[in-house]
Amino acid sequence: MRLLSLLAGILLTGCQVNSAASLPAPISSLFDYQLQDPTGNGLSLPEAVEQLADADVIMVGELHGHQGIHRFQADLLAQLLSQPRPFALAMEQFSRENQGTVDAYLAGDMGEDVFIEQSHAWPGYRSDYRALISLARDAQIPVIAANAPRNIVRCIGRQGADYLQRLPENERKWVAERLTLTDDAYKARFMVNRHHGQAPSEQQFAAQTTWDDTMAESIQRYLQQHPSHGVMLTVGRFHIADGLGTAQRLQQRAPGLNIALIYPVTTDETLPDAPLWSLRVAPLPASRLEGEPLPAFSLSKPECLSAGN
Repeated sequence: MRLLSLLAGILLTGCQVNSAASLPAPISSLFDYQLQDPTGNGLSLPEAVEQLADADVIMVGELHGHQGIHRFQADLLAQLLSQPRPFALAMEQFSRENQGTVDAYLAGDMGEDVFIEQSHAWPGYRSDYRALISLARDAQIPVIAANAPRNIVRCIGRQGADYLQRLPENERKWVAERLTLTDDAYKARFMVNRHHGQAPSEQQFAAQTTWDDTMAESIQRYLQQHPSHGVMLTVGRFHIADGLGTAQRLQQRAPGLNIALIYPVTTDETLPDAPLWSLRVAPLPASRLEGEPLPAFSLSKPECLSAGN
């Protein structure tokens, strides 16, 4: 715990440069951030955590690979771990079937290379999530591998939610028992987005909500078993935009939970509406300049169970 306290002190010292209660410092690099509460007040991290003390779940949205956001996630977790209330870390970036591997690494039973390989960690693990896992490992707190397996989600995206009926019991448990397939606001938001020029299908929405429902159920189950704990979730920002997605699915499952949402925006974007918190960061470099072609896009077909299985 002494190591954790020292690390938290270092992280918070850096954070003070980025956020102040009245006049936040300018964002001058990709590592900087400014945190604002739902009323628009700029806060230091200790001030923010004091306001978040009653939250059962804190969902931190991210732009995948953004250095400032990943720094904030580590800063926030370090500060939460200095509070009396026990916290667990839940992550979109690991799926349920790899929970045993995550637990083994936290227990010190394997090295990092083996952990990355066997947990199917995201490609940016070392730069984006290593700090979070290291904090959890040093503090000996649980890490919830909250997501559904990619291969199953991809098969749902091709064949629809009925695909789950063909899964054997030992695989079906990796996905939420119930998917939210109604024509709600989240579905409307998803269906107007286009990926590589293609409009989404009903099957693709089923795949999308599989992620959200599974993450929501994973958190709900943990809190049922540990009602005095809090949970911090790291998740792509689309999953919590407008309070929908994972946040909505969790609230539907557990209406009494106090859920706080921290939504990242670049300095050229509009701040989200209350009750979302705002995490302001610098824009990422442009992926392509005008006139540059889109990268070649190909996705190998998943090995899905057929209707006869």
